[in-house]
Amino acid sequence: MTKISFRVLAPAAALAVLLSACGGGGGDDEGVFVDERDPSASGLSASMNVAAPAGTALSGTYASNNIFLNNVTKVDPIGAPVETCRFRFSALEQQGVTPARRMDGDIRYLPGTNALENTVVSINTIEFAMAGTTRAIVDKPNNRIIYDGAVLTSTQNTGQSITLTGSIPMRGDRPEGC
Repeated sequence: MTKISFRVLAPAAALAVLLSACGGGGGDDEGVFVDERDPSASGLSASMNVAAPAGTALSGTYASNNIFLNNVTKVDPIGAPVETCRFRFSALEQQGVTPARRMDGDIRYLPGTNALENTVVSINTIEFAMAGTTRAIVDKPNNRIIYDGAVLTSTQNTGQSITLTGSIPMRGDRPEGC
């Protein structure tokens, strides 16, 4: 009979506990450990109209026939006020402008509702954010987030704001409630 020492079993047991805590790589990306994959080509189209103050050159239509998205994940961090469903997008290019500006973003919404928690959008590294769901809605049946005149303000304390009208698709294979 072969004896197995504690020194051999302890690391294996620790790894098993860690994997079970993060779902064992099961793909739903829930809990404290979130799989932060970069957005990748989705094959989905998207278009967003941006109205910005005169002189900023950010106004216009940003569109793509192949928006980059990552999977929607459900996150419930310890000590956080609310659980959220979240995903990121990228590769929306400003139309009719050379060089084109690029829009990327991070969208978070509340599971089991059609309410947004927050939206962060970056246009050529200029970042804007909106807390809540004013003039925006989560349209789960149609796999998209709709903005209808939603105002996002600068996160860099410039006093600037932009207004978004359009929609961002999200992947259909989402965790329960998302």
